[in-house]
Amino acid sequence: MADFTDYESFRPSMQREEVFEWFQRKLNRPAEAFDVYKVAKEFYQLGAYSRALLCLQQYVTMPGSALAGRHLLAYCYLNLNETERALREFKKCVKDGYYEDWQLVVELTIEMEEKRKNEIPIVGAEEVVV
Repeated sequence: MADFTDYESFRPSMQREEVFEWFQRKLNRPAEAFDVYKVAKEFYQLGAYSRALLCLQQYVTMPGSALAGRHLLAYCYLNLNETERALREFKKCVKDGYYEDWQLVVELTIEMEEKRKNEIPIVGAEEVVV
């Protein structure tokens, strides 16, 4: 069994090749999708969302990846306040059959629309001085 307890050596700024080199050192073999998902889930549970995100970005491109990884990727984005990216991933989940995410897609869409409405300046409005 691989020892993944040295989480500090896994930096959120790593490039794709570095991620797989890290797994190679830990496993003494090339990483499989399950390995990457397992570590990503552990990072997520520790609240290390940037590290989990990096793992999951690689995971979703690997053969043998499951839809649960994209679902967790969306939650990483959400926890990192990257709402638009989270919404994009949740939509992909729904499209691919993870229908439980429909409610969240609707809520995030409404939230983003409200935010956009509040950011648009009203043309012709005069400033009221009290």
